[in-house]
Amino acid sequence: MEILQGIDLLKVERIKKIYLNYENKFLKKILTDSEIKQIKKNQKIYYKIAGKFSAKEAVVKAMGTGFSDGIKIKDIEIINLKNGKPTVNLYGKAKKRLGNIESSSISISNDGDFVVSIATFLKKK
Repeated sequence: MEILQGIDLLKVERIKKIYLNYENKFLKKILTDSEIKQIKKNQKIYYKIAGKFSAKEAVVKAMGTGFSDGIKIKDIEIINLKNGKPTVNLYGKAKKRLGNIESSSISISNDGDFVVSIATFLKKK
């Protein structure tokens, strides 16, 4: 068993500025349709966008690739369950790159001006 882990810290103001300039164009570039539906229901939209973006960054850091080798930001989907727990769905090259995942865990938290995310994967060797 191999443990893969990535962490990301993001200033919410950075996402807020981009969102205010590009709105839905920005969302469609970085989020799946399901992610967009989830964040649109929330009053703290900047924190939700930042949280999903940060979680995606943590996932590619766990992979050790960043967004390279054909891995696209929308190949990673962060969806919250009804109880609020974030989960990760992988598609395309991200799914192929990680291969045989035994389990995964995503944690997203915010405090003040920052969002932090941790992604952990257990991978069969």
